[in-house]
Amino acid sequence: MQNEALNTYLTQFFGSDLPLFLQTRPEPTAVRVNTLRSNARAFSERLKAWGLPVEAVLFNPDGFVVHEDTLPLSHTLDFFKGDFQYQGISSQLPALALNPKPGERVLDMAAAPGSKSTQMAALMQNRGQLFLNDVSRSRLQALNANTQKAGVYNHVLLNLGGEQMGTLFPNYFDKVLLDAPCSALGTLPAHPEIPLWWSHEKMNRLIGIQMRLLISAFKSLKPGGELVYSTCSFTPEENELQILSLLEKYPMEILPLSLPGTESFLNGMTVYQGRTFPQEMKRALRVLPHLHGMEGFFVIKLRKSGMHKPPNAARMASFKETRDAEHPEVKPDLDEISETWGISGDFWQNFRYVRTSKRLWLTAPEVTRIPETGFTSAGLLLGEKKQFMWKLYNQGVRLLESHLTKRVYQPQAEVLRELFATGRGEVPPLKNGYYALEWNHRLIGSIYVEAGCAQIKLPHRFRLIL
Repeated sequence: MQNEALNTYLTQFFGSDLPLFLQTRPEPTAVRVNTLRSNARAFSERLKAWGLPVEAVLFNPDGFVVHEDTLPLSHTLDFFKGDFQYQGISSQLPALALNPKPGERVLDMAAAPGSKSTQMAALMQNRGQLFLNDVSRSRLQALNANTQKAGVYNHVLLNLGGEQMGTLFPNYFDKVLLDAPCSALGTLPAHPEIPLWWSHEKMNRLIGIQMRLLISAFKSLKPGGELVYSTCSFTPEENELQILSLLEKYPMEILPLSLPGTESFLNGMTVYQGRTFPQEMKRALRVLPHLHGMEGFFVIKLRKSGMHKPPNAARMASFKETRDAEHPEVKPDLDEISETWGISGDFWQNFRYVRTSKRLWLTAPEVTRIPETGFTSAGLLLGEKKQFMWKLYNQGVRLLESHLTKRVYQPQAEVLRELFATGRGEVPPLKNGYYALEWNHRLIGSIYVEAGCAQIKLPHRFRLIL
């Protein structure tokens, strides 16, 4: 290894196990079923039909390890529809540890690109309020794309520094996930570029960011609220020592983690470089690549056991209300969509709405207010007002599939493959306009037809596997 400082650190940490760690193969590909769109049993049958060698993730019944992704799965209609997504094995741990419930108010403090966010939305069954924040506006684009594709609508998207959350939303959340930016040394076997940038100085800079985020997470929790802190690093400086510093300054307690299938994982450390930690630190989970066959990870769960000091009301976020289905800002649009696409007006009563000049977002009924500070969007982007009709987006069509009765087109298999290969396909005579695309009795997306040619909006073109 060219980086002597890193080599010295790794030798001190691993000792004689260092060669085993450095020779570990990268974590195999893994996927997670999106239970907002499908279920593990149905997806397992699909995997068998495709002949892919897979095994279950021991601690997640909705996760599958794919040893040879020969299709690839990213070319399947199931992936386009959002029935599943790629997510690392270890990466599936933090959301399960937090265990967000329907109806709770939850924060993902550093959410992009969104695999854990969509996992939490599924655990919440799209109910309650899921605040997804990221400091990077460019990374928010990937986060938004992933939530829309997964059919998430109980979320609010924010573009704020994580350090601001505790000030803007004090004592606000039932649960917080802080999957913190870190040195990523747990992923070193798969990322040989890490030694090119790693240094003690850069790790110390990350440690400072982590602590500021931890303090902000504490402040944003209600008393009795729960926090899961995770990193893809094994360094005690980024993990146990951070938690120790937090416990010394703020009223927090470490909670047990009961996750079936994690019995072989290591406990949190209680001694490091002569320092002794509370015995409760054993309740944390440690994953090491050469021992567990997956990326290195640290996960710990804590509870806010008391207040620190009163929040500054003058610095708290301001809010505005979303709209119900009868509000004059949205009711004419919903009536028009119902008429155009054959949807019962009763369907709309179950949701709340955000309307901009041309677009309409649908949210969970619990999202009655949205913050004005740092606000980017909320809920599922349902449709856009065009000159002659309301266009439904792909995710809007999929949400409405059991309610939509007009403007549905089911192509032949060769036409469907042509659409995904080129973005265009010849169709029988249809009036110009937007249609819902159907395959095997499921609505999969929105197409625009003009002069006998259909067009579909895709993230990229590919050879479709049905």
